[in-house]
Amino acid sequence: MSGENHVIVPFHSDEGKKILSESISQPILMQIFKKQVNNSFCAIQSCALLMSAQVLGKNKTTSEIRNDRYNLSNAPYMESNMFDFLETRQAIKYEVADEVGLTLDETYELFKAHGKNIKRYYASDINVEEFRSLAVEALSQENSSCGVIVNYLQCHLQKHLVVGGHCSPLAAYHKEKDLFLLLDTWFQTTDIWVATKNLFDAMDTVDSGSGKSRGLLVLEP
Repeated sequence: MSGENHVIVPFHSDEGKKILSESISQPILMQIFKKQVNNSFCAIQSCALLMSAQVLGKNKTTSEIRNDRYNLSNAPYMESNMFDFLETRQAIKYEVADEVGLTLDETYELFKAHGKNIKRYYASDINVEEFRSLAVEALSQENSSCGVIVNYLQCHLQKHLVVGGHCSPLAAYHKEKDLFLLLDTWFQTTDIWVATKNLFDAMDTVDSGSGKSRGLLVLEP
């Protein structure tokens, strides 16, 4: 793998689109993706997107996934309705999420409350090779039966930004370039292809809210 550290390619550029055509990807997630509205709801929106994509892709064939069109109006979970669910309200308090957002652990508990099979990995407990393997295995499920959310320090990943801790889903991976497609939920940024090592380094940072390392969540069937 020839991925270079600090490689960042805008997803909607010509180069970014070419990279996608050569990658494993999750079309449903990309089609329903939407930026967060609430400043602190990156984890809420990321969770809603992964759960919705999983529901929409259930029992779909590869042909159906590649030919069908999905939009947010079909999504059962959205940032705007997540707190309509009792499961969400039992897992987290709206006031807390609205004020400071969610830690990796709190996002994990949100998935669990909704009955989802979710795995949590702190970046401090794994290495970049293990991260790559976990993420690629999940993203290889084209029907979104699996999915990945990364919790990272955004200003570490993109030096010009002032945003700190952040959550966003991954949607694709290019093997030769060793790049992941990061669907950035923050409304002031663009979606990007980012080098695996660079992304992992941004995850391997300490969340002051929890005192623990950031990391990733892997949604499983």
